[in-house]
Amino acid sequence: MQRDSTPMLLTTQLSLLPLAPKPRNDAGEPALLLMACSGTKLDRDARAIDLYRGVMYESYRAHVRGNEAPTVLILSARHGFLAAHTEIVPYDQRMTPQRPDQMWNDLQIYLRPEDWPSRVSRVSRVSRVSRVMHAALARRYGVALPDLKETTGGIGTQRSQLGALLDGLTPTLCDRIGQHPNGPPLYRRYGWIEAGATVNVVYRAAPHLPVREAQVLALFDGPRGPTAEVVVEEVIGGRTKVYPRWVAVCNLRSNPTEMPA
Repeated sequence: MQRDSTPMLLTTQLSLLPLAPKPRNDAGEPALLLMACSGTKLDRDARAIDLYRGVMYESYRAHVRGNEAPTVLILSARHGFLAAHTEIVPYDQRMTPQRPDQMWNDLQIYLRPEDWPSRVSRVSRVSRVSRVMHAALARRYGVALPDLKETTGGIGTQRSQLGALLDGLTPTLCDRIGQHPNGPPLYRRYGWIEAGATVNVVYRAAPHLPVREAQVLALFDGPRGPTAEVVVEEVIGGRTKVYPRWVAVCNLRSNPTEMPA
């Protein structure tokens, strides 16, 4: 398996394969981070972002914050491109010098286009297997792809660059879907939080309260910042009822039980 070290420079993406329809690239969209798998892994089934335990993944976990998390795709020597939340079993296949060429020749098999966002604001790459990643980016985004940034230098420098990237991410409300009766516009997404998703409500100011599952209906800019309109199931008097709530996004956490089909 290839080590988590990577060279990071500004480059312009060229078309290497037949292009998909051009997506819109919007500064309000999430950032896309491409990472290579690591040789060090957990010894049990886990989400891809948790299974890999290399030093770049240590840096990722140390710096990422829920609301500012980028969309992460991981290039696995066995599976090809994986969404960060895809659960996989441990494996021992290595990213040999020949493996990137094999993957490049059969790119469509490993691309998993359903896991790629249709719109991106910026792309960063942490990997040495640049040929496969460049080809995948060209296939998915073509000339519409923003500038690509890649880590450079020794492993310590690259870890610092990845940390700075994650520390500098600022989510925005994007993809307007309507408007409140009293005026504020409603949006579909804010960072990792999206309308329709199931999340956990964990009130930071009241840690004694139980964690509640909620479904996000929409997001908006509330009096105290980004806010989610959610519905929460609560048991009152022995009966389960659904109640609407407005919850600051800082009190929302991802729900690990919600896995893609």
